[in-house]
Amino acid sequence: MFELLCLENKKSVFTKDSEVMIVKIITCLLPVVFLIALGCANTGPVIPGEELEKLESEIEKQATEVYIHDWAKIWEVGIRILDNLPDGAVTKRAVIGALIGDNSEEIAELFHLPSDKGCVVIEVAQNSIAKDAGIKSGDLIKAVNGNEVDDHGDVVFEAGKTNTIVLERDGLKFSCNVKPKEAPYVRISLDQTGNINAYAGLTGIQFTLGMVHFVENDNELAVIMGHELAHITSRHIPKNAGVAVLCGIFSGITGPFAPLTFKSLYAPYSREKEREADYVGLIYAHRAGYNIEKGIELWKRFALEIPRSRSKSFLHNHPPSTERIIRVKKVAELVKSGKEILQNDKFHQGNSD
Repeated sequence: MFELLCLENKKSVFTKDSEVMIVKIITCLLPVVFLIALGCANTGPVIPGEELEKLESEIEKQATEVYIHDWAKIWEVGIRILDNLPDGAVTKRAVIGALIGDNSEEIAELFHLPSDKGCVVIEVAQNSIAKDAGIKSGDLIKAVNGNEVDDHGDVVFEAGKTNTIVLERDGLKFSCNVKPKEAPYVRISLDQTGNINAYAGLTGIQFTLGMVHFVENDNELAVIMGHELAHITSRHIPKNAGVAVLCGIFSGITGPFAPLTFKSLYAPYSREKEREADYVGLIYAHRAGYNIEKGIELWKRFALEIPRSRSKSFLHNHPPSTERIIRVKKVAELVKSGKEILQNDKFHQGNSD
């Protein structure tokens, strides 16, 4: 009996040791099997590392070119609408008609700049103060009125006075004098993401690359730009924040249903503000000389390519794209009739063009 128990114990120990050994062997062989499997895969021609790096560099350069081009595009549409806003709609600022952005490694390489520090003139508007002063895109801004420039926040002009700008171009420094004018100002920026969106915030307006590529012409772009500017002129951002806080307080009472309660309370308010931004924004775009009827094709494209935009859910923050198509048609008819529009808004006095 004793010998039998000993044999069983030895068998048990042998079994456990064997299992541990098998696991170790499998663990060691797995990488080998994986490498063999990869080696057996039919991946076609070998991709040389140098060739891949060269292409990556070319694509990065092209991506920067697209980014600069698209940023300049939305900015030009933006300043055209800003110049046609009713007086007092937004804060004015001393400007020279130049899009100025922070430098980066990619931008410095594109414009052949000596470093990725400071600010760069991205674009210069036609018939602008900057254009008349000989400022060009790609110029590196070194100082304004004797103050060194590290980022775009340092580029501050004084309206109605002669301002001195120190620039660097092709490795040479030079200065020029400009006399800025006061004009409606909102910072317009571009986010390098593929999402189709645009945002109005306390610090300005931001478009995504996805949105810029989704629209098909400047008229459609102006419809979106006008909409976002209308959010700012109508003071929707601070109002929305206040309403959201109140909705959050009431929603907290419902415990686990708080998220649903918040949406059901906030969504109707948000939709009305979006409708107002649609209406006011279309008039802004029209007054700037854009064909707002092109907005019909824009919202139709939204309806077809982004099905969720057609949603009529009471939890949705935006009106359905189908409704927005009809609104464009009706507003276009209104401005063609020459009737007074926006006469009840203190920032929007006057007749249609």
